[in-house]
Amino acid sequence: MANGKRAAQLVGRLRAKSSSSRDDVVAQLVELGSEAVPALLKALGSKDYKVRIAAAEALGRIRDPEAIEALIASLGDSSKNVQEAAAEALTRVGDAAVPLLLDALIGKDQAARKWAAEALGNLGDESVAQQLIMRLNDANVEVQRAAVTALGGLKSKKALEPLIDVLASDNVELARAAAEALGKIKGPIAIQPLIEALSSPSVDVRSAAASSLARVGKRAVPALLHTIKHEDYVVRRWVVEILGNIGAEEARDALIEALDDPNERVVHYAAIALGKIGKPSVIPHLVALLDHEKEDVRCAAVQGLASIGTYQVVQHLSQMLEDPDWVTRLTAARGLGQVGTRTCVEPLVRALQDEEWSVRRHAAASLGLVGVKKGAAEPLIEALNDPKPSVVRAAAVSLGQLGATEAVPRLKELLKHSDDKV
Repeated sequence: MANGKRAAQLVGRLRAKSSSSRDDVVAQLVELGSEAVPALLKALGSKDYKVRIAAAEALGRIRDPEAIEALIASLGDSSKNVQEAAAEALTRVGDAAVPLLLDALIGKDQAARKWAAEALGNLGDESVAQQLIMRLNDANVEVQRAAVTALGGLKSKKALEPLIDVLASDNVELARAAAEALGKIKGPIAIQPLIEALSSPSVDVRSAAASSLARVGKRAVPALLHTIKHEDYVVRRWVVEILGNIGAEEARDALIEALDDPNERVVHYAAIALGKIGKPSVIPHLVALLDHEKEDVRCAAVQGLASIGTYQVVQHLSQMLEDPDWVTRLTAARGLGQVGTRTCVEPLVRALQDEEWSVRRHAAASLGLVGVKKGAAEPLIEALNDPKPSVVRAAAVSLGQLGATEAVPRLKELLKHSDDKV
């Protein structure tokens, strides 16, 4: 009884303006456990939506099944934030909430159907997959999308074909959600439909399909290789990127051939993909792109070489520190830090004098990553005088990484720098 009275007093403090104060009260209510439930259930009817949110959160953390019915009712609250808090609370309560969530899933309230679908997906009980599949035809698009996402979360194989149908939807949000869900389930029958989605007029759908194909992994490679010469350059561009993200060594020859694609975006992503595969045998093919007329392609070739990461690329990355395009120079400086051999120090020291401050910044940062103090400490101390604070910060961090104690006096002076981040 004493704890019940204490709970009622604490609930009264949930009206505090400070969120930290409310968090403290919620923590105290949770400590009281089931004895706080009656007061919290009453608080779910408060006029103050912040109180209702806090009450739902506390009930979820207490995990008392007595709260399920009231939390289900809160899925239709006038405040979206309360709806979300109630859904999260029901997920915390666990399997005991499933029967009433299934009732809410077919109820009249659209918001409740949506949040019920989301909670069921988060609970991870695959036995509810069929009920969620039925909601794919819900009259409300938000409910449909929540059901799609939930089925992806459950990784239910029985949802593959229904989700493939949704992938073909004219509704971009539904198609994107279906693409994401199919990637989580990773069923082989979804590979071709996901490849076809790479032709979608929506970049969001294309991106989601590409990510999902990369998730599917090696099983998607044969179909991707079959599509690498697709008539649409947009599809080719996505295919080469996916192959790189998968790290498919069997795609090496096809990606090398893609370096001669008539579209520079395809060439760009093929160069990066070859770098991700990481075989030194592709170095000559990437080097051939370093004098390409398009800076975007040169930059991608530099990025690819850096990803390979062997001492064999240092000479080529050093050469690109002289490129007329500053983004390419920056990428080369960053790449030398990735490679990290002793031979990277001298070209990076030269790059500390670049006219573009962002190149100088990455050169300074890369010297710290290389980790060779000899030949780097003195130029980095000099870089502490750079007019750009971000360059100074990078130099200071690298000097610390190198353990350059000789820089301490100068670093102490920087404690008075006008930029507090320095």
